[in-house]
Amino acid sequence: MKIFFEEKEVNVVLCALMSGSLLFRDKKECLLEVCSLLGFSALKMSNRLTPVILSNDETLLFQPSKKLQSIEHFIHKLDKVSLYKKSVDLQNLKLKLKQKSLVILVGDFLGDIDLSLLSNRHELFVVIVRERFEENPEILGDGEFTDPESGESSEFYFGKSARDAYAKKYKENDQKLYKHLGALGISHVKIVTDEGAFVKLSNV
Repeated sequence: MKIFFEEKEVNVVLCALMSGSLLFRDKKECLLEVCSLLGFSALKMSNRLTPVILSNDETLLFQPSKKLQSIEHFIHKLDKVSLYKKSVDLQNLKLKLKQKSLVILVGDFLGDIDLSLLSNRHELFVVIVRERFEENPEILGDGEFTDPESGESSEFYFGKSARDAYAKKYKENDQKLYKHLGALGISHVKIVTDEGAFVKLSNV
């Protein structure tokens, strides 16, 4: 973060990508912690911070500020956001941001994400928030599973074949994501919920 915040008067946009997939275990709490750390870090270095809450049905831009109360208000609002049936539409963010900025995107980045248009105008940094179980799922057997983005539920047997198929799709998602970020020259860091967010961000 020292590299990003070394200049004076940097316009920092801290954007929380609020999708239903954050409902899984401790991902939302981890996202709140990451946003808190990044927000306070930006303000401590005298930058102008614009917090953003982004989902498919809402793009909430807070007023740019250098006051600590602004990040406290942002985190309070973020904690109250309902994630059920939410997905992310980055097109909304591109249309809202008029001034060239350092845009920090915080989310789990599961599914198709296209940052090419946003990166043409802004400098981007991506923080990927994940849950350890997502990477190494256990065999759960029979159960009812609900898609938190669509709200659709169905009974499902999560055995070895289903787990292996899920792991393959998960790996393909990340390979595509990292290739996309690399092609655009976008720096990123992944934080798993059982890791220390402060330590990971301090090493960026």
